Amino acid sequence: MSFEQQEQILFDLLFDKDLRDQFCDDQEKALNKYDLDDAEQNDFKSIRPEALQLDAAMRADLVLSHLCKSFPISFSITSSLANGLDTLKQLVDTTTMRSRSIDRTTVFGNRLRERYTKFIFASEKEQAIATAILEVELGMAWTSTSLKQVVLDDGQFSAVETDLDKGWLKKPIKPAAYVSAAIIPQPYGQLKKAFCLVDDDCLWRQLNKTSFSTSARQRILQVEDPRLLVARATISRMSKCEPAVDFKTVELSEGFASLFQHVNGSMSVVQILAQLKQIGAPEHLLEGVKSAFRQLLDYGMLEFA
Repeated sequence: MSFEQQEQILFDLLFDKDLRDQFCDDQEKALNKYDLDDAEQNDFKSIRPEALQLDAAMRADLVLSHLCKSFPISFSITSSLANGLDTLKQLVDTTTMRSRSIDRTTVFGNRLRERYTKFIFASEKEQAIATAILEVELGMAWTSTSLKQVVLDDGQFSAVETDLDKGWLKKPIKPAAYVSAAIIPQPYGQLKKAFCLVDDDCLWRQLNKTSFSTSARQRILQVEDPRLLVARATISRMSKCEPAVDFKTVELSEGFASLFQHVNGSMSVVQILAQLKQIGAPEHLLEGVKSAFRQLLDYGMLEFA
């Protein structure tokens, strides 16, 4: 048996809970599917069950501590649900861990979104709100992954700068790369302050020790103040292994979301404003929309087509 095969078995033992539990009960039976000879079986007899369980738990904690930084609010919400913490730990399995390291965050987030359909919330409305928050954080994770991949492929990254000259209102606009936009039930910063009681680096350790309160979750999610959260992933630190990504964010009124269907490279701000004026939008609303588009262009979240 090659070292590569041995590493694969060790990997499975660390991230496949069923296999690991079976191995701790009956090593020979657990390893039968690997078609090992007696000598190869003996190589694994030196593994102490309690040490294996401890090693697996420590590795899962490290992975979850990293993933928690991408889904801070969702991790807090999930921890407050019945079997929520167990679900988070179960998702650090061979399916998640066999994915490319750069894709692992989005793979995990997609699988957590699937699990949200099975959790018991206080109401269908609360479930929809919690899912919307997860969708926002997952959208940011997707743009982060995409940006990291480009940097790793090219070895560098240069942000596109938008020059807002006097004619900017008449130029067709479109979303810039690495930008996500989604409706969030409350301002993101407000939600994070309410749900994340410690810094991101310490959040998983805190939640694993003390789950977020169910009653607090229900109280916080009752508040409705929806916004359109637009987030742009930016490189904060270059690295040949995994560049660090931060986000610039802008929160706009929920009604602004309907205008985004026109931000596809075919229309300018002037044309969008003209359509709004035609349907009777008051002047103060037009100025607000114009200002919002200017802000999105200034932040590099939109660009000229």
